[in-house]
Amino acid sequence: MCALTKLPGYLLALVCFFFFACNDPASKKTISLDEIRPQATKQLKQKPKKSPEDTLQRLINFYTNDSTSLQIANIKRDSTADKFFLDRFSVIHQRYLLTDSLGHVFAYKTWTFKDSSSCTEAFYNWLDQAGKNKTSVALKTGNIWSKGHEIYLVSNQEIIQISSTERLLLRNWVKWLSGTPNFEAIKYILHAQPRKKTLWLKYTNSKLSTL
Repeated sequence: MCALTKLPGYLLALVCFFFFACNDPASKKTISLDEIRPQATKQLKQKPKKSPEDTLQRLINFYTNDSTSLQIANIKRDSTADKFFLDRFSVIHQRYLLTDSLGHVFAYKTWTFKDSSSCTEAFYNWLDQAGKNKTSVALKTGNIWSKGHEIYLVSNQEIIQISSTERLLLRNWVKWLSGTPNFEAIKYILHAQPRKKTLWLKYTNSKLSTL
């Protein structure tokens, strides 16, 4: 009999428990679908690569400004399929044909590398076969084999070659390059001429001197 009198109290306690449980703010918390979906990996923004057209326009601008020394009258992309040894090491390589006011044609090539180490390694590999009959050329003293006139400029991440059947005015080319916005300190300058010893030079404080 005593148990029966306590039953309504137990029922009242249970009703109160469920009432408070249903009104608990924590139980009403909703979960966003965005919280359970797998999050995509955030992609880093990459700098847009310079197109050959951008580089060509930059060349046109600077050759126009420096027409008194180089007298370049026309610049166009070189579409020949000829391969060069440095092509296999370079991230980006570009070729242009430049014609001066007298009709002389100059081939202008650039090879860009991902870092200084890659540039130096490519340059050394090229020296290993740059002599006559693909022989090795000693750094700072060896002779580059060339049937024409060639200038090589080696910076931290770029190698530039200017070649022609005509004589090249080394000082004027270096002066122009030092005025371009992307100019880097040149580590080596090589000037190869037919039947002459290759000149190895450096460019410091706007002056050329032998190594």
